[in-house]
Amino acid sequence: MKNQSTKSGALGLARIFSEFLTASDGKRSACTTSGYRTAMKSFVQFAEMRLGANTGNFDITFFTESNVCRYMEWLQDRQGSSAQTCNLRLCQLRSFLKYAAKDPSIMPYYLEVKRVARYITENRTHIVEPLSKEVIEAIIKAPGTDTELGLRYTTFLSMMYTMALRVDELLSLKIKDIVMDVPKPYATVVGKGRKARTAYIMTATLRILKKYISVMHGNHPLPEAYVFYSKSKGLFFKATTRGVNKQLDKYAKMARGRCPTVPDHIHSHQFRHSMATHLLEDNVNVFSISKMLGHKSVETTMIYLGVTVSMTDAAIKKIESSAARSVKPIWKKDIVKLEELF
Repeated sequence: MKNQSTKSGALGLARIFSEFLTASDGKRSACTTSGYRTAMKSFVQFAEMRLGANTGNFDITFFTESNVCRYMEWLQDRQGSSAQTCNLRLCQLRSFLKYAAKDPSIMPYYLEVKRVARYITENRTHIVEPLSKEVIEAIIKAPGTDTELGLRYTTFLSMMYTMALRVDELLSLKIKDIVMDVPKPYATVVGKGRKARTAYIMTATLRILKKYISVMHGNHPLPEAYVFYSKSKGLFFKATTRGVNKQLDKYAKMARGRCPTVPDHIHSHQFRHSMATHLLEDNVNVFSISKMLGHKSVETTMIYLGVTVSMTDAAIKKIESSAARSVKPIWKKDIVKLEELF
């Protein structure tokens, strides 16, 4: 890297940034690359709005401790970003500057930004731990299907796990929301923010679901009836989360007799979390998992899954886009906005 790079302006910095993105071909996921671009574009947007930056004067000298601190405040106040997102953007900018600091003239700017303090975030130790496949299997088998109650909870637990549903999403399902006699059976689920998504039903789960509906709803189920209705109030009242968790504790204790690794405390959300984690461990594309979970962004999914805890190199490579890594930037001659360079 030539020493003149620090004085080559916005275009020179954009070229270094492009080199940074392509420096780890085959090692960096498309999601990670997208995150670096987002961080750089948002910093440039901030610099234009608050620091008077433009295509003629923007260069490495804008990356000072003071400016990046103001950028973090701007993200939080103007953009409504969480402390976690602000910290993520800071880390992404630092990664770029660390790469660029191979040029000795850029090193002082990297060291300045390295001094910027991360925001204090909430304690996330409450995030549920995934259950192993063996534990999940033992709990789902515990209710049995010989009784109406057993059939009800075998179906409920199977759907909650294989469809990665939140407990309230499953309890809110009505007969009309389920389509079974099609090549790819599915349920229309309403999740957080009242956003609907399609949740596909696996073959084994479909078999038990059909049996459950036949037994509990009869041959002509009412479209407006809840699939898992309240036994005391009737078809048009959904069962409660409290009731589900009470039964879950009961079946977990039963399962512990056959599978000693079943934890002492089980929560319904662990089924959804476990399914997503198992898919990731099986090298399923993280974008597909994100869509299945109904998350707004892949970043949310990455945080939700604890990112690299069990992800293998093969899984990382599977979520990469070779096209995203191989496309080289083409800069227009008449660039008006700085972010067009990045």
